[in-house]
Amino acid sequence: MATPMDLLRSNLSRVRIPEPTNRIYKQECCVSFDTPKSEGGLFVDMNSFLAFGKEYVGWNFEKTGNPVYLHIKQTKKLVSEDRPLKKPTLLAIGTL
Repeated sequence: MATPMDLLRSNLSRVRIPEPTNRIYKQECCVSFDTPKSEGGLFVDMNSFLAFGKEYVGWNFEKTGNPVYLHIKQTKKLVSEDRPLKKPTLLAIGTL
């Protein structure tokens, strides 16, 4: 069975390296309103640099044949309540 790295190496010729003039659309899906904060995150096609939501990745793959995607997902990190606050308790201006 092929490992994910072997699959990536076999499709490396389809991956483009972005140049300074390329626009990379990674803030929102180009078909729906999915963002990196959505449940499935975003998948950026590494050839066209267009982002797709989880349900549209298959559609894009069938259309273009590009199998390599960058998965971007943002999750909220919970802050524990027992952590001390790092807010300043004193404010002193012009003191030594």
